Amino acid sequence: MEERWARRLERQEAIVEVRNRFLEKDRSLDRAAFEEVFDARTLLTIYRLMKRGVIDDFYGVISAGKESRIYHAKNRAGEELAVKIYLVNNREFRKGRLEYLVSDVRLGKVGGSIRKLIYLWAKREFLNLKQAYEAGVPVPKPHAVIDNVLVMGFIGENGQRYPLLRETALSVDEYADIYRKVLEGIATQYRRAELIHGDLSEYNIMCGPSLSVYFIDLSQAVLIHHPRADFYLMRDIRNVNRFFASKGVEVLEDEEFFEEVTGRRPYELAV
Repeated sequence: MEERWARRLERQEAIVEVRNRFLEKDRSLDRAAFEEVFDARTLLTIYRLMKRGVIDDFYGVISAGKESRIYHAKNRAGEELAVKIYLVNNREFRKGRLEYLVSDVRLGKVGGSIRKLIYLWAKREFLNLKQAYEAGVPVPKPHAVIDNVLVMGFIGENGQRYPLLRETALSVDEYADIYRKVLEGIATQYRRAELIHGDLSEYNIMCGPSLSVYFIDLSQAVLIHHPRADFYLMRDIRNVNRFFASKGVEVLEDEEFFEEVTGRRPYELAV
């Protein structure tokens, strides 16, 4: 009995400690709003990651949306991290997500509450990052995932994220160099990681030093055997070509690059 009470007290103290730390670092949330965003289970999950040394401390919010909040953090080794926390009170989550979850053979049986689906979605993003990272695709390094909390490498320096492609102002030659790297990334992701980003655009490509590129937001990425794989790959190619063409870059024809990547024409059955 005493041991059970001790564990309960430790959990309560852990929740209070993490809550206070977040409120101190994230001034965009008052206490009432915080309670709506972070429930006790989420705070306990973060505490577990901190006890393991995966996270050492937080340094403020990077971005906030309806589905998640991303925080800048560091681990015990001093590596900069991005901690993505999916909001478990998002009642709109189910819309448009089941197609991706049900068709993903890596996840097994899909079903249950909104919370369980969100946990699966976070796990899915981690698996996509791991698969892409190990194949040499320029994506954040995946560190850990527990429930609705995903820990990955921070794309930036000293707490400042690198700019998104849409935020850059470069010369035509520089955009042409970046375009070539983006195409290489798409090809590597397809051929070696066997993944398609599925929502690639200037909004989720980051530009680093020496015009390096990084693909982010891989939660919706699909395996190349997905029933709508060709549709998603063509959409990625069209989005990328549209942006770079608007910057004066001479781009490949959509179908031409699709065939170069896959070895076949769009919507043609693989032999």
